[in-house]
Amino acid sequence: MVESDIKYGEKTIGGLIIKGSKILSDAGIENAKAEARLMMAEYTQKDMASLYAGLKDVLDDFTAMRYMKSIKKRAKHYPFQYIIGYTYFMDYKFICREKVLIPRFDTENLVLHALELSPGKDIRVLDMCTGSGCIGISYNLIRNKEGYNDEIYLTDISDDALRLAEDNRKKLRADVKVLKSDLFEAFEPLAAENGEIPENDRFDLIISNPPYIRTKAINNLIKDVRDFEPRLALDGSMDGLDFYRRIIKDARRFLKEDGRLAFEIGSDQYMAVSDLMKKEGFKHIKKLKDMSGLDRVVSGVL
Repeated sequence: MVESDIKYGEKTIGGLIIKGSKILSDAGIENAKAEARLMMAEYTQKDMASLYAGLKDVLDDFTAMRYMKSIKKRAKHYPFQYIIGYTYFMDYKFICREKVLIPRFDTENLVLHALELSPGKDIRVLDMCTGSGCIGISYNLIRNKEGYNDEIYLTDISDDALRLAEDNRKKLRADVKVLKSDLFEAFEPLAAENGEIPENDRFDLIISNPPYIRTKAINNLIKDVRDFEPRLALDGSMDGLDFYRRIIKDARRFLKEDGRLAFEIGSDQYMAVSDLMKKEGFKHIKKLKDMSGLDRVVSGVL
C-alpha cells in the first residue's frame, strides 16, 4: 500500500507528499512520486523506512512551507539535484550546485573504462573539464581502495566548478589536486625552451567529459538542462567537436609514450572523434556503449 491509497490530512507527511506528487505530475515531471518522497525525506531528515512509518505525522508549518516551495520550484523544471543539493555517482555522494553540470549515470562508463585502462602501478592522471570533480574523485577513491597512490589533477576554467570540485574533494577526502586551467594551460610552464614537456611531468592517463553538444542542439535539450545547467559545460561549438580537437592535438605533448586518452562522447560522435585521434597518432582506438546501447566512451593509446 502506498500513500496515495490512504486519506491523510493536508499537513501530514503523507498528505503533503500526495499534494507534491500531483503538482509535479501535472507539470510533466517524469518521476513525480519518487521525487516528492525524496524531497520530503530530505526536509524531514528521515530515511525511507522512517518516512513511511510516519506518514500520518503532522509536519510543522515551517518545514511544510519549505517543502511546498521546493515542489513548486521543481514544477518549473528546476533540477531536482540542485534542490536537494546532491546526487550519487559511482556510489559516492557528490554535492551539486547551480552553475555546475550535474553528474550523470552515463558518465560512470568513463570512470569504469579509465580504471580498466590503468596499469598495476601508481600513475599520473589528468581529469580535464572536471566540473563537480565526480570523474577524477571517483577514480581516485576506487584506485586508493585497490592500494594505488596516483598523482591526480582536476582542472576546469570555471571558478564555480573549481569551488565545487574542491568542496567535493574535501567532503570525500580524495587525494587529488584541483587547478584552474584552460585545457593544458596550467601545465605549459613545465615545458622546456624547445616546448617539450619532460617525460616525468607527462601523464599516463588523460580523461575528459568535455562540452560536446552542438550549439544549435542546445535549444532542443530538455528544459531542466537547457534552462538551468551551465551552457559553458554543454556547448561544444557548431559541430560539437571543438574541445575534442583542441585536447587531442595538444595531448601528444602532455602524454607519456603509450599514454592513454579517454573521452565521454555524444552518441553520434564516435567516428568523428576516433578519426581525430587517429590523425594525431593514437592507436588501439576503443569504444564503449552505455546501458542504452549508445556509443558513450572512446579511448586510444599514444
